Amino acid sequence: MPRSRAIEAFQQGTYGQSGEKLDFSYYDCAKLDYTTPVLAHRLFVTPVGQSGGGFTNKTLDITNMKSAGIIPQGQHHTVRFLKVMYSPAAVKATAALVAFYRAMASIVVEVVLSNKDQIGQWTLQELMGAATLFPVTPTTPGDNIGQIQPRYHGIFPLNDPIILAAQTTFEVRVTCFTAGLTTLDGDYLRVALAGTLRRLS
Repeated sequence: MPRSRAIEAFQQGTYGQSGEKLDFSYYDCAKLDYTTPVLAHRLFVTPVGQSGGGFTNKTLDITNMKSAGIIPQGQHHTVRFLKVMYSPAAVKATAALVAFYRAMASIVVEVVLSNKDQIGQWTLQELMGAATLFPVTPTTPGDNIGQIQPRYHGIFPLNDPIILAAQTTFEVRVTCFTAGLTTLDGDYLRVALAGTLRRLS
């Protein structure tokens, strides 16, 4: 191959008329509030730079949605995994662990498309892979009591992907069905829709 053609070949691929395919996640956060209480949260409906969902201004660490609850024109997102992450607002006391376990068992996450029933519905416990949640206090101080170890990972693969085509209106609903877990106030629950994003370059 002549040198000029080889150089030209190496310059191709970043931009193209046929678009591009990316390994990508759209994400958003719910700020837990068991005192007010706010037990129902709508994710992906407030874009970056706007106020909503308990945030005065959603920055890029909170969400990367650029449009309110809609996939932009020129994009097509195939969601193959749900990723769930939890971040506490402050250092917790021991009793907060029980509240966290209770929240995992009683928070329901739903993916909802406009004009359709929910197309996915799971407890947070299932999404995070926490089959057993059983804290104990040793009867004798210092005892090391072995416990069942769940595969705690926070990445939930979908057997059938969720298709979010251009201009699709959607949201993720996070509903807390146990009230009074005030030790969790201010904590962040992040949901990411991970998969393959196809978009025009």
